[in-house]
Amino acid sequence: MKRVALARTLASIAAASAAVFLFPVGSASAASGPPSLELKGPKKLGLLDQVIASGTVPGFAGEQVTIKVSASGRAVGGGKVTPSANGAFRFPFVIDACCRYEVTATAAGQSSAARTFTVKVPRRLGKGPVTKLYNEKLRAQGYYTGHAGNRFGMGSRLATMAFRKVNGMGRRTGYLPAIFKKLLRGEGAFKPRYSDGHHVEADISRQVMALVEGDKAVATFHISSGAGGTPTVRGNFRFYLKQPGYNAKRMYYSVYFIGGYATHGYNPVPTYPASHGCLRNPIPFARYIYNWINLGDPMHVYG
Repeated sequence: MKRVALARTLASIAAASAAVFLFPVGSASAASGPPSLELKGPKKLGLLDQVIASGTVPGFAGEQVTIKVSASGRAVGGGKVTPSANGAFRFPFVIDACCRYEVTATAAGQSSAARTFTVKVPRRLGKGPVTKLYNEKLRAQGYYTGHAGNRFGMGSRLATMAFRKVNGMGRRTGYLPAIFKKLLRGEGAFKPRYSDGHHVEADISRQVMALVEGDKAVATFHISSGAGGTPTVRGNFRFYLKQPGYNAKRMYYSVYFIGGYATHGYNPVPTYPASHGCLRNPIPFARYIYNWINLGDPMHVYG
């Protein structure tokens, strides 16, 4: 009898162990298929509109859903979301890139079919949040506007001129949808030739100057260099003298890099070489440039 009781006890323990082992496996079973996915938003999607990615995970068993949002092949957003008890999920995002969007949802290694849509940029800019986005994108690509407001003002125009010069476009201050598209794709920045810390580079061929940290332009400007009879000296120099305010030659907030050659504010700053050898920059930006430069900083002039 003792042997029978022992056998029954061991059988009970084995059954209980099997039950404990099987329960987690059943509870952690993967989704029975890829998530469904649909996008909801305004009928005609535009910049700064909100889109809601939503769907359901079939056979939901606690797994998170990963939302991936890309635009023109570049990741621009997304994240992880935990569905509700019935497997439904919801993920909002704002359109702030260009131009062909693709959205997918993935759970337990299974991905939904991609949902796509195309965003058009405005043909003109007025006052408002989309113009503010344009200014922010200019600054993100290293074009100094002096502000990040919601107007296409003088700072926006001067930064647009610099962008046009860097990218080989017509030398004007006017807005073009093509410019906004490049900015929204994270393209069009000035690419420095040097990577020697806090320094300045002036490209005479394109009539632009950039304030550079390491190998990234943090502020790029429209300039005018020396005219044919008085060309700007090319080479590698270091800033040695700062002169605040106006001087007798109407140079405003000047920083000298060799002899009488300086970068300074001046009016006008045409789109072509017109100075007596200095690098003219727009009056509204001259003090910013002056304050950014430290004596001893490298100055590279080429092109």
